[in-house]
Amino acid sequence: MFEVKITENEAGQRVDRFLRKFLKDYSLGDIYRLFRKNRIKVNGARTKENYMLNEGDLLQLYIEMPKTEEARKLPLLKPDKGLDIIYEDDNILIVGKPAGMLTHPDKPGDTDTLIDRALSHIYSQDGSVCKSRTFSPAACNRLDRNTSGIVIIAKNYKTLKAVNHSIRERRIKKLYLCIVAGKMIKFGEIKGFLKKDEDRNLVAVKEADSGEGKQIHTIYRTLGISERIEEPGEQFSLLEVELVTGRSHQIRAHFASLGHPVAGDVKYGDMAINRYFRKRYNLKHQFLHAYRVTFEGVHEDIGYLNGKSFDSRLDKEAAAITDSLFKKVNI
Repeated sequence: MFEVKITENEAGQRVDRFLRKFLKDYSLGDIYRLFRKNRIKVNGARTKENYMLNEGDLLQLYIEMPKTEEARKLPLLKPDKGLDIIYEDDNILIVGKPAGMLTHPDKPGDTDTLIDRALSHIYSQDGSVCKSRTFSPAACNRLDRNTSGIVIIAKNYKTLKAVNHSIRERRIKKLYLCIVAGKMIKFGEIKGFLKKDEDRNLVAVKEADSGEGKQIHTIYRTLGISERIEEPGEQFSLLEVELVTGRSHQIRAHFASLGHPVAGDVKYGDMAINRYFRKRYNLKHQFLHAYRVTFEGVHEDIGYLNGKSFDSRLDKEAAAITDSLFKKVNI
């Protein structure tokens, strides 16, 4: 028999879910068998699978100690290659992701992701052994590889739950900057339904609900409109976009469906427009940047952030494009 003291990082979750992460070599059936045989207790008493763990609980496991402490050790991380830190405290880390970098590994062998760099930074400050047996600091929002901007990382489980709850309740406002083809009106609120093709990693936007799509809601404000550009035969609009719903590829697909594709977007965009931006500005990805998050009435566990906004500046290349096309715009 051995014991596990529950910290705030493990509290607030069902004991069976905790054990699925802690006992990595056990199947779910093996874990439920331990419950049936009374080999799992909390504070000396028999417990059920759905018991919600509390900070300070003593979990007793009447099994052999796992042969390795792998779940407690940190992954071997490369030296910190640099991280654009916008804000940090004991609970949360807000960073800027460059375009071209993955937020998380997509497949085995993906290296130098944003979460790799964040973990390297956090653990270099906090010792060589993780405080939690089952929790690793995690990104609360995810950006596509070729979208730049703000990513929120929770350092502990309590904060992860609070941020995710606040995002679901739309208490964390997320604003993006993008350049789209065409002349947009000053303000717009657009809605539709989005259906994802998982095999092709593409989404389609429809005005009416077919019964299979998810509702999307996008609000935008036009910050600037360019002169007409001869080569692609277009004007361009610089938009500040708020995601009321946050679906995969929502901004890119939604504006493309309206005939206003995002500049540089190879998946939903216009080839002639993309060719112009690549030739004129060497833009090799969509011009889409998550530039601001604002905390408004968030969960009490992160309530000290209420009323605060955090910004991520455009990089030099993106700023040069906005300066060239929209000369009187201040972002």
